[in-house]
Amino acid sequence: MSKGRVLIVDDSRLSKTFCTDILAADGFDVETASSGMEALNLLKARDFDLVILDLILPDISGQEVLQRSKQIKASTNFIVVTGHASLDSAIECLKSGATDYLTKPLNPEEFKIIVNRTIEQKRLFEENSGLKRLIRLYELSTVISNCLDKERFYEVVLDSILQIINGKFGISISYDREAVNWQLKAFRATDEETAKNLADALISYLKLPESETGLSGRHDIMNLELEALGLPYSNIGPFLLVPISQNDGIAGYLAIFSELNGSYNNSDIENASFIANQATLALGNIQLYCQASELSYIDDLTKLHNIRYMDIALENEIKRAKRFNADLCFLFLDIDYFKNINDNYGHQVGSKVLIELGRILKEIVREIDTVARYGGDEFTILLVETNAAGATVIANRLREIVEKHPFLAEEGLSIRFTITIGVAAYPEQASSKEELLTAADKAMYKGKNTTRNIVVLAEEKTD
Repeated sequence: MSKGRVLIVDDSRLSKTFCTDILAADGFDVETASSGMEALNLLKARDFDLVILDLILPDISGQEVLQRSKQIKASTNFIVVTGHASLDSAIECLKSGATDYLTKPLNPEEFKIIVNRTIEQKRLFEENSGLKRLIRLYELSTVISNCLDKERFYEVVLDSILQIINGKFGISISYDREAVNWQLKAFRATDEETAKNLADALISYLKLPESETGLSGRHDIMNLELEALGLPYSNIGPFLLVPISQNDGIAGYLAIFSELNGSYNNSDIENASFIANQATLALGNIQLYCQASELSYIDDLTKLHNIRYMDIALENEIKRAKRFNADLCFLFLDIDYFKNINDNYGHQVGSKVLIELGRILKEIVREIDTVARYGGDEFTILLVETNAAGATVIANRLREIVEKHPFLAEEGLSIRFTITIGVAAYPEQASSKEELLTAADKAMYKGKNTTRNIVVLAEEKTD
């Protein structure tokens, strides 16, 4: 009999083989994935008792895999695997719900003990239904509270409530009190047309006077029949209407629809109430985070990080690189002949070009890297755990993509330009934050004074 199903996520064939051999010999069913997206697809398709997750993957970071996996199924257990240089990332993963972490190279006996202990704890929790419910609610609250992205918030909350309430499918809608605007934000386990029809009917229902709906104050969870929405669907049963509050007002609703002959009991309502309370707290955190970010660390135009944030990130990453003897690279890039764009198209178009360039830079690099607008048409990129050779490859890729990209094409324009990039590596070209920034800046200007549209690697230190 199998001791459990384990998924190994690592792009190293040697590591996957090492882990698979140990766990298979110990009685586990093992599957493997070589990238974050492959792992997420497997986790959507079937259940695993445990995921062994390397933090450094070729497409998306291990931390993103963890967060998105918890959104799919919060009860999935994770053990993250890290090199010494990414220990801080492992600690962040523990905060996001990972059970434990291991450092490479793995010790076979320690690895086996931690896996078996994690599986045994999971089974003990599942044998106690009351404890299982509390643990599940705690796990879901962690997933919700870790979301600081307002655009993803309604998806995360909807996924969470569907994990604790046995609904057929669900939708979430937001309400902007200032604009008096309702909007369908997410739907799960149904098609888009049905979701839109239900959302439109629900919004019309919510706009009715309280005397007609019975939604006193609209802050209570309601167990409603589908007939209340006046829709002809014959295969959908009652639904729970769960309000999400913010600043003593309504910020949105979740609607969880049951099977035709389904029903919701007091336990479902208690669970929904818990999720709604956690969502309210999370919305408050998101509001505070957004306010702080906008005031302190976000560039007004591009919405990238600004020089103030980059200064802090650069200092922290250099300290970490020194501590763990890790690689670190800094890119300084500038648009070639940006003045011509402003002169030919106007400053408003120039600003839109900067916004689009910032979005492209953000999409190309990894989530663990930091992109910032330094000022004017200059941008900086901090590449963690990346050596000079790797940074040069990334810089050339950025340069080539920008050169081929028609900017503002959606507005009927096709503005093309090039960029020049300076690359500096720690510790080869610099031993401090100031030296690293200066070295990358000088390398960039060396390129500007020669051919432009080039990547220049800073000279190594002479001392």
